[in-house]
Amino acid sequence: MIAYDFTGRHAVVAGAGGGMGEAITLALLDAGASVTAIDVKQRPASLAAYDDRLAFAQGDLTDAAFVEQTIGTAGRERGGID
Repeated sequence: MIAYDFTGRHAVVAGAGGGMGEAITLALLDAGASVTAIDVKQRPASLAAYDDRLAFAQGDLTDAAFVEQTIGTAGRERGGID
Protein backbone atom coordinates (compact mmCIF):
# COMPACT_ATOMS: atom_id res chain seq x y z
CA MET A 1 0.00 0.00 0.00
CA ILE A 2 1.23 3.48 -0.83
CA ALA A 3 1.54 5.89 2.10
CA TYR A 4 1.28 9.63 1.55
CA ASP A 5 2.44 12.42 3.83
CA PHE A 6 0.43 15.60 3.33
CA THR A 7 1.61 17.24 6.55
CA GLY A 8 1.61 21.00 6.11
CA ARG A 9 -0.71 20.84 3.09
CA HIS A 10 -4.24 22.24 2.88
CA ALA A 11 -6.98 20.83 0.66
CA VAL A 12 -10.57 21.78 -0.08
CA VAL A 13 -13.01 18.90 -0.57
CA ALA A 14 -16.52 19.44 -1.89
CA GLY A 15 -19.16 16.84 -1.14
CA ALA A 16 -17.47 15.97 2.15
CA GLY A 17 -20.74 15.19 3.93
CA GLY A 18 -20.86 11.61 2.71
CA GLY A 19 -19.77 9.02 0.19
CA MET A 20 -16.59 9.57 -1.79
CA GLY A 21 -16.13 13.14 -0.57
CA GLU A 22 -16.19 11.99 3.04
CA ALA A 23 -13.75 9.17 2.24
CA ILE A 24 -11.36 11.56 0.47
CA THR A 25 -11.56 13.99 3.39
CA LEU A 26 -10.74 11.22 5.87
CA ALA A 27 -7.85 9.95 3.72
CA LEU A 28 -6.33 13.44 3.47
CA LEU A 29 -6.72 14.02 7.21
CA ASP A 30 -5.18 10.62 7.98
CA ALA A 31 -2.25 11.57 5.73
CA GLY A 32 -1.66 14.74 7.77
CA ALA A 33 -3.37 17.40 5.65
CA SER A 34 -5.59 20.20 6.87
CA VAL A 35 -8.94 20.14 5.09
CA THR A 36 -11.70 22.60 4.41
CA ALA A 37 -14.68 20.33 3.83
CA ILE A 38 -17.84 21.60 2.14
CA ASP A 39 -21.29 20.07 1.70
CA VAL A 40 -24.98 20.96 1.78
CA LYS A 41 -25.39 18.11 4.28
CA GLN A 42 -24.41 18.30 7.94
CA ARG A 43 -20.95 17.41 9.11
CA PRO A 44 -20.62 13.62 9.45
CA ALA A 45 -19.69 12.19 12.86
CA SER A 46 -16.68 10.45 11.29
CA LEU A 47 -14.91 13.82 11.03
CA ALA A 48 -15.27 14.73 14.72
CA ALA A 49 -11.80 13.54 15.71
CA TYR A 50 -10.06 16.02 13.39
CA ASP A 51 -11.19 19.39 14.77
CA ASP A 52 -7.63 20.74 14.87
CA ARG A 53 -7.12 20.32 11.10
CA LEU A 54 -10.68 20.40 9.77
CA ALA A 55 -12.99 23.25 8.92
CA PHE A 56 -16.45 22.12 7.80
CA ALA A 57 -18.64 24.59 5.93
CA GLN A 58 -22.25 23.69 5.30
CA GLY A 59 -23.65 25.44 2.25
CA ASP A 60 -24.57 25.36 -1.40
CA LEU A 61 -21.78 25.45 -3.99
CA THR A 62 -24.12 27.14 -6.47
CA ASP A 63 -24.13 30.19 -4.14
CA ALA A 64 -21.19 32.27 -5.39
CA ALA A 65 -21.04 34.40 -2.24
CA PHE A 66 -20.84 31.29 -0.04
CA VAL A 67 -18.06 29.83 -2.19
CA GLU A 68 -16.07 33.09 -2.23
CA GLN A 69 -16.34 33.51 1.52
CA THR A 70 -15.57 29.88 2.34
CA ILE A 71 -12.61 29.51 0.00
CA GLY A 72 -11.25 32.97 0.84
CA THR A 73 -11.41 32.32 4.56
CA ALA A 74 -9.88 28.86 4.14
CA GLY A 75 -6.92 30.24 2.19
CA ARG A 76 -6.27 33.05 4.65
CA GLU A 77 -6.56 30.88 7.77
CA ARG A 78 -4.45 28.00 6.48
CA GLY A 79 -1.83 29.96 4.54
CA GLY A 80 -3.13 29.04 1.09
CA ILE A 81 -4.65 26.02 -0.58
CA ASP A 82 -2.59 23.24 -2.07
